[in-house]
Amino acid sequence: MASAKLIVRSSNKNALASVYLRYRHGRAIDITIPTEFLMFTEYWNNKSQSFSKRIRFTDRFTPIDKEDLESNFRDLKNYVFKEINTGSAITKETLANIVFEFHHPGINKDSISIFDYIQQFVDECKSGVRITQKKTLYRPATLKCMTGFKSQFEAFQHTQNKEFSFEDVNLKFYNDYIQFFNSKNYTPNTIGRHIKYIKLIMRSARDENFHNNFETEKAYFKALREEVVKIYLTEDELQQMYELNLKFSKVLDLARDVFLIGYNTVQRFGDFSKIREENIKFVDGEPKIIELFQEKTNEKVYIPIKTNLAILLRKYNFNIPKILDSKLNTRIKLVGKLAGINDKVIIEQTRGGVRVKSSNLKYELIQTHTARRSGCTNMYLAGIPIIDIMKISGHKTEKEFLKYIRVTKEETAQNLANHPWFK
Repeated sequence: MASAKLIVRSSNKNALASVYLRYRHGRAIDITIPTEFLMFTEYWNNKSQSFSKRIRFTDRFTPIDKEDLESNFRDLKNYVFKEINTGSAITKETLANIVFEFHHPGINKDSISIFDYIQQFVDECKSGVRITQKKTLYRPATLKCMTGFKSQFEAFQHTQNKEFSFEDVNLKFYNDYIQFFNSKNYTPNTIGRHIKYIKLIMRSARDENFHNNFETEKAYFKALREEVVKIYLTEDELQQMYELNLKFSKVLDLARDVFLIGYNTVQRFGDFSKIREENIKFVDGEPKIIELFQEKTNEKVYIPIKTNLAILLRKYNFNIPKILDSKLNTRIKLVGKLAGINDKVIIEQTRGGVRVKSSNLKYELIQTHTARRSGCTNMYLAGIPIIDIMKISGHKTEKEFLKYIRVTKEETAQNLANHPWFK
Protein backbone atom coordinates (compact mmCIF):
# COMPACT_ATOMS: atom_id res chain seq x y z
CA MET A 1 0.00 0.00 0.00
CA ALA A 2 1.27 3.50 -0.87
CA SER A 3 2.26 5.93 1.88
CA ALA A 4 3.39 9.56 1.94
CA LYS A 5 5.34 10.99 4.87
CA LEU A 6 6.72 14.43 5.61
CA ILE A 7 10.29 14.44 6.90
CA VAL A 8 12.13 17.35 8.52
CA ARG A 9 15.88 17.00 8.98
CA SER A 10 18.63 19.43 9.96
CA SER A 11 21.71 19.36 12.16
CA ASN A 12 21.05 22.96 13.19
CA LYS A 13 18.05 23.20 15.51
CA ASN A 14 18.10 27.01 15.36
CA ALA A 15 17.74 27.20 11.57
CA LEU A 16 14.76 26.65 9.33
CA ALA A 17 14.86 23.21 7.68
CA SER A 18 13.40 21.96 4.42
CA VAL A 19 10.40 19.64 4.61
CA TYR A 20 10.73 16.55 2.40
CA LEU A 21 7.98 14.33 1.03
CA ARG A 22 8.80 10.62 1.12
CA TYR A 23 6.56 8.48 -1.09
CA ARG A 24 6.68 4.68 -0.80
CA HIS A 25 4.76 1.94 -2.58
CA GLY A 26 5.79 -1.59 -1.75
CA ARG A 27 9.49 -2.39 -2.04
CA ALA A 28 9.88 -1.12 -5.58
CA ILE A 29 9.18 2.58 -5.05
CA ASP A 30 10.84 4.76 -2.41
CA ILE A 31 11.21 8.41 -3.52
CA THR A 32 12.07 11.48 -1.46
CA ILE A 33 11.41 14.96 -2.88
CA PRO A 34 11.95 18.41 -1.29
CA THR A 35 8.84 20.54 -0.86
CA GLU A 36 8.80 24.33 -0.52
CA PHE A 37 7.73 24.15 3.12
CA LEU A 38 10.15 25.20 5.87
CA MET A 39 9.99 24.69 9.60
CA PHE A 40 12.13 24.15 12.69
CA THR A 41 13.00 20.51 13.41
CA GLU A 42 11.98 20.69 17.07
CA TYR A 43 8.33 21.26 16.10
CA TRP A 44 7.85 18.10 14.03
CA ASN A 45 7.99 14.42 14.93
CA ASN A 46 9.01 12.41 11.86
CA LYS A 47 7.99 9.12 13.46
CA SER A 48 4.45 10.04 14.52
CA GLN A 49 3.96 12.35 11.52
CA SER A 50 2.56 15.04 13.77
CA PHE A 51 3.61 18.22 15.49
CA SER A 52 5.46 17.87 18.78
CA LYS A 53 3.16 17.87 21.80
CA ARG A 54 5.25 20.29 23.84
CA ILE A 55 5.60 23.20 21.45
CA ARG A 56 6.61 26.48 23.06
CA PHE A 57 4.94 29.00 20.77
CA THR A 58 6.91 32.18 20.08
CA ASP A 59 6.92 34.96 17.49
CA ARG A 60 8.85 32.69 15.13
CA PHE A 61 6.22 29.92 15.38
CA THR A 62 2.66 30.74 16.42
CA PRO A 63 -0.47 28.60 16.83
CA ILE A 64 -1.68 30.04 13.49
CA ASP A 65 1.55 28.87 11.81
CA LYS A 66 0.93 25.39 13.20
CA GLU A 67 -2.66 25.31 11.92
CA ASP A 68 -1.60 26.55 8.48
CA LEU A 69 1.13 23.94 8.15
CA GLU A 70 -1.17 21.14 9.34
CA SER A 71 -3.65 22.13 6.67
CA ASN A 72 -0.97 22.47 3.99
CA PHE A 73 0.60 19.11 4.84
CA ARG A 74 -2.79 17.42 4.67
CA ASP A 75 -3.61 19.10 1.35
CA LEU A 76 -0.23 18.12 -0.14
CA LYS A 77 -0.67 14.45 0.73
CA ASN A 78 -4.21 14.41 -0.66
CA TYR A 79 -3.04 16.12 -3.85
CA VAL A 80 -0.18 13.63 -4.33
CA PHE A 81 -2.47 10.60 -3.94
CA LYS A 82 -5.07 12.17 -6.24
CA GLU A 83 -2.54 12.83 -9.01
CA ILE A 84 -0.86 9.44 -8.69
CA ASN A 85 -4.24 7.68 -8.90
CA THR A 86 -4.69 9.08 -12.41
CA GLY A 87 -2.56 6.16 -13.54
CA SER A 88 0.75 7.79 -14.56
CA ALA A 89 3.92 5.84 -13.77
CA ILE A 90 5.51 7.26 -10.63
CA THR A 91 9.14 8.35 -10.91
CA LYS A 92 11.22 10.94 -9.09
CA GLU A 93 10.59 13.40 -11.93
CA THR A 94 6.82 12.89 -11.98
CA LEU A 95 6.61 13.22 -8.18
CA ALA A 96 8.71 16.41 -8.32
CA ASN A 97 6.31 17.79 -10.95
CA ILE A 98 3.31 16.93 -8.79
CA VAL A 99 4.85 18.75 -5.79
CA PHE A 100 5.67 21.75 -8.00
CA GLU A 101 2.11 21.87 -9.35
CA PHE A 102 0.79 21.79 -5.78
CA HIS A 103 2.90 24.81 -4.81
CA HIS A 104 2.32 26.66 -8.11
CA PRO A 105 -1.16 25.81 -9.38
CA GLY A 106 -1.86 26.80 -12.97
CA ILE A 107 1.79 27.37 -13.88
CA ASN A 108 3.29 25.38 -16.74
CA LYS A 109 6.98 24.70 -16.17
CA ASP A 110 7.68 24.76 -19.89
CA SER A 111 6.41 28.35 -20.15
CA ILE A 112 8.78 29.73 -17.48
CA SER A 113 11.72 31.75 -18.84
CA ILE A 114 15.10 32.09 -17.13
CA PHE A 115 14.19 35.59 -15.97
CA ASP A 116 10.86 34.35 -14.54
CA TYR A 117 12.79 31.76 -12.56
CA ILE A 118 15.44 34.30 -11.44
CA GLN A 119 12.71 36.61 -10.18
CA GLN A 120 11.02 33.79 -8.28
CA PHE A 121 14.38 32.56 -6.94
CA VAL A 122 15.41 35.99 -5.61
CA ASP A 123 11.96 36.67 -4.11
CA GLU A 124 12.02 33.32 -2.31
CA CYS A 125 15.53 34.00 -0.97
CA LYS A 126 14.39 37.37 0.36
CA SER A 127 11.24 35.97 1.99
CA GLY A 128 13.06 33.02 3.57
CA VAL A 129 11.16 30.40 1.58
CA ARG A 130 14.44 29.45 -0.10
CA ILE A 131 17.43 29.01 2.22
CA THR A 132 21.13 28.27 1.85
CA GLN A 133 22.69 24.80 1.71
CA LYS A 134 23.64 25.35 5.36
CA LYS A 135 19.92 25.76 6.12
CA THR A 136 20.28 29.41 7.08
CA LEU A 137 18.67 32.54 5.69
CA TYR A 138 20.58 34.40 2.99
CA ARG A 139 22.66 37.31 4.27
CA PRO A 140 21.64 40.91 3.32
CA ALA A 141 24.90 41.33 1.37
CA THR A 142 24.16 38.21 -0.68
CA LEU A 143 20.59 39.33 -1.33
CA LYS A 144 21.92 42.68 -2.55
CA CYS A 145 24.22 40.91 -5.02
CA MET A 146 21.34 38.69 -6.20
CA THR A 147 19.17 41.74 -6.83
CA GLY A 148 21.99 43.31 -8.84
CA PHE A 149 22.39 40.10 -10.85
CA LYS A 150 18.65 40.07 -11.62
CA SER A 151 18.77 43.69 -12.85
CA GLN A 152 21.80 43.04 -15.05
CA PHE A 153 20.23 39.92 -16.56
CA GLU A 154 17.10 41.89 -17.39
CA ALA A 155 19.27 44.55 -19.07
CA PHE A 156 21.13 41.83 -21.00
CA GLN A 157 17.84 40.47 -22.32
CA HIS A 158 16.87 43.98 -23.40
CA THR A 159 20.11 44.48 -25.39
CA GLN A 160 19.63 41.08 -27.05
CA ASN A 161 15.94 41.82 -27.72
CA LYS A 162 15.13 38.31 -26.51
CA GLU A 163 13.55 36.54 -23.56
CA PHE A 164 15.85 33.59 -22.89
CA SER A 165 14.61 30.08 -22.20
CA PHE A 166 16.69 27.50 -20.34
CA GLU A 167 17.51 25.79 -23.64
CA ASP A 168 19.03 29.04 -25.01
CA VAL A 169 21.99 28.80 -22.64
CA ASN A 170 24.95 27.63 -24.75
CA LEU A 171 28.35 28.82 -26.03
CA LYS A 172 26.81 31.73 -27.97
CA PHE A 173 24.87 32.82 -24.89
CA TYR A 174 28.09 32.64 -22.81
CA ASN A 175 30.07 34.77 -25.29
CA ASP A 176 27.25 37.31 -25.69
CA TYR A 177 26.89 37.56 -21.89
CA ILE A 178 30.61 38.31 -21.47
CA GLN A 179 30.51 40.85 -24.31
CA PHE A 180 27.56 42.58 -22.62
CA PHE A 181 29.64 43.18 -19.49
CA ASN A 182 32.77 44.09 -21.47
CA SER A 183 30.72 46.85 -23.14
CA LYS A 184 30.13 48.21 -19.63
CA ASN A 185 33.89 48.22 -18.95
CA TYR A 186 33.55 45.62 -16.17
CA THR A 187 36.44 43.61 -14.74
CA PRO A 188 36.77 39.81 -15.11
CA ASN A 189 36.01 39.32 -11.41
CA THR A 190 32.72 41.22 -11.67
CA ILE A 191 31.79 39.32 -14.83
CA GLY A 192 32.78 36.07 -13.12
CA ARG A 193 30.41 36.77 -10.24
CA HIS A 194 27.50 37.13 -12.68
CA ILE A 195 28.47 33.92 -14.47
CA LYS A 196 28.48 32.11 -11.10
CA TYR A 197 24.90 33.25 -10.56
CA ILE A 198 23.88 31.96 -14.00
CA LYS A 199 25.44 28.59 -13.12
CA LEU A 200 23.62 28.62 -9.76
CA ILE A 201 20.27 29.42 -11.37
CA MET A 202 20.67 26.79 -14.08
CA ARG A 203 21.70 24.12 -11.55
CA SER A 204 18.83 24.97 -9.21
CA ALA A 205 16.26 25.01 -12.01
CA ARG A 206 17.58 21.71 -13.36
CA ASP A 207 17.32 20.11 -9.91
CA GLU A 208 13.70 21.26 -9.84
CA ASN A 209 13.06 19.69 -13.27
CA PHE A 210 12.56 22.91 -15.24
CA HIS A 211 15.07 21.79 -17.88
CA ASN A 212 17.75 19.26 -18.74
CA ASN A 213 20.45 21.61 -20.07
CA PHE A 214 23.97 20.84 -18.79
CA GLU A 215 25.87 23.47 -20.84
CA THR A 216 26.79 25.50 -17.76
CA GLU A 217 28.65 22.47 -16.37
CA LYS A 218 30.96 22.24 -19.41
CA ALA A 219 34.58 23.43 -19.24
CA TYR A 220 34.04 26.48 -21.46
CA PHE A 221 31.34 27.93 -19.19
CA LYS A 222 33.79 29.11 -16.57
CA ALA A 223 33.50 32.04 -14.21
CA LEU A 224 36.20 34.55 -15.16
CA ARG A 225 38.72 35.45 -12.50
CA GLU A 226 41.80 37.64 -12.44
CA GLU A 227 44.29 38.22 -9.64
CA VAL A 228 44.28 41.95 -8.87
CA VAL A 229 46.39 44.16 -6.66
CA LYS A 230 44.94 44.47 -3.17
CA ILE A 231 47.01 46.69 -0.92
CA TYR A 232 47.66 46.37 2.78
CA LEU A 233 48.85 49.08 5.13
CA THR A 234 52.09 48.61 7.05
CA GLU A 235 52.26 49.04 10.81
CA ASP A 236 54.07 52.37 10.30
CA GLU A 237 51.32 53.65 7.99
CA LEU A 238 48.63 52.58 10.42
CA GLN A 239 50.47 54.27 13.27
CA GLN A 240 50.52 57.47 11.17
CA MET A 241 46.74 57.18 10.91
CA TYR A 242 46.42 56.49 14.64
CA GLU A 243 48.50 59.55 15.61
CA LEU A 244 46.74 61.88 13.16
CA ASN A 245 45.06 64.86 14.85
CA LEU A 246 41.52 64.90 13.47
CA LYS A 247 39.84 67.12 16.06
CA PHE A 248 38.79 69.46 13.24
CA SER A 249 36.48 66.76 11.76
CA LYS A 250 34.27 64.46 13.82
CA VAL A 251 33.29 62.39 10.78
CA LEU A 252 36.93 61.73 9.78
CA ASP A 253 37.90 61.04 13.38
CA LEU A 254 35.13 58.45 13.67
CA ALA A 255 35.98 56.90 10.29
CA ARG A 256 39.65 56.55 11.30
CA ASP A 257 38.74 54.95 14.62
CA VAL A 258 36.27 52.46 13.12
CA PHE A 259 38.80 51.49 10.44
CA LEU A 260 41.50 50.88 13.05
CA ILE A 261 39.08 48.79 15.12
CA GLY A 262 38.56 46.70 12.00
CA TYR A 263 42.33 46.41 11.59
CA ASN A 264 42.95 45.32 15.17
CA THR A 265 40.11 42.79 15.21
CA VAL A 266 40.82 41.42 11.64
CA GLN A 267 37.07 41.02 11.13
CA ARG A 268 34.75 41.85 8.23
CA PHE A 269 32.95 45.18 8.46
CA GLY A 270 29.57 43.50 8.99
CA ASP A 271 30.98 41.73 12.06
CA PHE A 272 33.26 44.24 13.82
CA SER A 273 30.76 47.09 13.32
CA LYS A 274 28.34 45.21 15.61
CA ILE A 275 30.71 45.01 18.59
CA ARG A 276 28.96 46.02 21.81
CA GLU A 277 29.99 45.98 25.46
CA GLU A 278 28.37 42.56 25.92
CA ASN A 279 30.91 41.15 23.42
CA ILE A 280 33.82 42.19 25.67
CA LYS A 281 35.31 39.92 28.33
CA PHE A 282 36.92 41.86 31.17
CA VAL A 283 39.63 40.64 33.54
CA ASP A 284 40.23 42.77 36.65
CA GLY A 285 38.34 45.61 34.96
CA GLU A 286 40.48 45.49 31.82
CA PRO A 287 39.10 44.48 28.40
CA LYS A 288 40.96 41.34 27.30
CA ILE A 289 38.89 39.37 24.77
CA ILE A 290 36.20 40.14 22.19
CA GLU A 291 33.74 37.29 21.67
CA LEU A 292 32.09 37.61 18.27
CA PHE A 293 29.77 35.54 16.08
CA GLN A 294 30.83 35.78 12.42
CA GLU A 295 27.89 36.18 10.08
CA LYS A 296 29.55 34.63 7.01
CA THR A 297 31.12 31.57 8.66
CA ASN A 298 28.33 31.16 11.22
CA GLU A 299 31.01 30.53 13.87
CA LYS A 300 32.21 32.18 17.05
CA VAL A 301 35.69 33.75 17.25
CA TYR A 302 37.69 35.11 20.17
CA ILE A 303 39.89 38.17 19.56
CA PRO A 304 42.63 39.31 21.96
CA ILE A 305 42.50 43.04 22.68
CA LYS A 306 45.81 44.91 22.23
CA THR A 307 46.51 48.29 23.84
CA ASN A 308 45.56 50.55 20.90
CA LEU A 309 42.31 48.64 20.43
CA ALA A 310 41.45 48.94 24.12
CA ILE A 311 41.95 52.73 23.91
CA LEU A 312 39.65 52.97 20.87
CA LEU A 313 36.98 50.80 22.47
CA ARG A 314 37.02 52.88 25.66
CA LYS A 315 36.65 56.05 23.58
CA TYR A 316 33.23 54.80 22.46
CA ASN A 317 32.24 53.07 25.73
CA PHE A 318 32.82 49.67 24.10
CA ASN A 319 30.02 50.25 21.55
CA ILE A 320 31.25 50.75 17.98
CA PRO A 321 29.62 53.89 16.52
CA LYS A 322 27.43 53.36 13.47
CA ILE A 323 28.73 54.31 10.01
CA LEU A 324 27.73 53.07 6.59
CA ASP A 325 30.24 50.88 4.78
CA SER A 326 30.07 53.23 1.77
CA LYS A 327 30.76 56.29 3.94
CA LEU A 328 33.73 54.61 5.60
CA ASN A 329 35.05 53.59 2.17
CA THR A 330 35.03 57.23 1.04
CA ARG A 331 36.26 58.91 4.23
CA ILE A 332 39.13 56.53 4.98
CA LYS A 333 40.79 57.53 1.70
CA LEU A 334 40.88 61.15 2.87
CA VAL A 335 42.26 60.02 6.24
CA GLY A 336 44.98 58.11 4.37
CA LYS A 337 45.81 61.20 2.33
CA LEU A 338 46.07 63.34 5.47
CA ALA A 339 48.32 60.67 7.04
CA GLY A 340 50.71 60.93 4.09
CA ILE A 341 50.12 57.41 2.75
CA ASN A 342 50.98 58.40 -0.79
CA ASP A 343 53.39 55.83 -2.22
CA LYS A 344 52.82 55.13 -5.92
CA VAL A 345 51.14 51.83 -6.70
CA ILE A 346 51.00 50.48 -10.27
CA ILE A 347 47.89 48.43 -11.02
CA GLU A 348 47.53 46.33 -14.16
CA GLN A 349 44.15 44.75 -14.77
CA THR A 350 41.60 43.91 -17.44
CA ARG A 351 38.64 46.20 -18.03
CA GLY A 352 36.15 45.73 -20.80
CA GLY A 353 38.29 42.92 -22.19
CA VAL A 354 41.34 45.19 -22.54
CA ARG A 355 44.48 45.10 -20.39
CA VAL A 356 45.09 48.52 -18.81
CA LYS A 357 47.76 49.90 -16.49
CA SER A 358 47.25 52.74 -14.04
CA SER A 359 49.36 54.60 -11.51
CA ASN A 360 47.69 55.33 -8.19
CA LEU A 361 48.61 56.95 -4.90
CA LYS A 362 48.29 54.34 -2.17
CA TYR A 363 45.67 56.22 -0.15
CA GLU A 364 43.35 56.15 -3.21
CA LEU A 365 43.24 52.35 -2.96
CA ILE A 366 42.33 52.12 0.72
CA GLN A 367 38.93 50.50 1.26
CA THR A 368 36.97 49.34 4.29
CA HIS A 369 38.20 45.78 3.74
CA THR A 370 41.84 46.98 3.71
CA ALA A 371 41.60 47.01 7.51
CA ARG A 372 41.04 43.25 7.79
CA ARG A 373 43.61 42.41 5.10
CA SER A 374 46.20 44.64 6.77
CA GLY A 375 45.58 43.04 10.15
CA CYS A 376 46.03 39.51 8.83
CA THR A 377 49.14 40.46 6.82
CA ASN A 378 50.88 42.31 9.65
CA MET A 379 50.17 39.52 12.12
CA TYR A 380 51.75 37.08 9.65
CA LEU A 381 54.81 39.32 9.17
CA ALA A 382 55.11 39.62 12.96
CA GLY A 383 55.65 35.86 13.11
CA ILE A 384 52.32 34.84 14.62
CA PRO A 385 51.57 31.25 13.52
CA ILE A 386 49.12 31.05 10.63
CA ILE A 387 46.88 28.60 12.48
CA ASP A 388 46.49 31.11 15.34
CA ILE A 389 45.66 34.00 12.99
CA MET A 390 43.07 31.81 11.22
CA LYS A 391 41.38 31.10 14.55
CA ILE A 392 40.82 34.86 14.93
CA SER A 393 40.11 35.78 11.29
CA GLY A 394 37.84 32.83 10.57
CA HIS A 395 39.68 31.58 7.47
CA LYS A 396 39.03 27.87 6.96
CA THR A 397 42.23 26.73 5.21
CA GLU A 398 45.86 27.80 5.10
CA LYS A 399 45.68 27.98 1.30
CA GLU A 400 42.73 30.37 1.53
CA PHE A 401 44.57 32.49 4.10
CA LEU A 402 47.80 32.75 2.11
CA LYS A 403 45.86 33.86 -0.97
CA TYR A 404 44.17 36.51 1.14
CA ILE A 405 47.16 38.24 2.72
CA ARG A 406 49.39 40.56 0.69
CA VAL A 407 53.04 39.63 1.23
CA THR A 408 55.59 40.07 -1.55
CA LYS A 409 58.47 37.65 -2.18
CA GLU A 410 60.87 40.34 -0.91
CA GLU A 411 58.88 40.75 2.33
CA THR A 412 58.88 36.99 2.78
CA ALA A 413 62.68 36.92 2.37
CA GLN A 414 63.12 39.77 4.84
CA ASN A 415 60.89 37.96 7.31
CA LEU A 416 62.80 34.70 6.89
CA ALA A 417 66.11 36.52 7.41
CA ASN A 418 65.13 36.93 11.07
CA HIS A 419 64.50 33.19 11.45
CA PRO A 420 67.12 31.35 13.60
CA TRP A 421 67.90 28.97 10.69
CA PHE A 422 69.33 31.88 8.68
CA LYS A 423 71.49 33.20 11.53
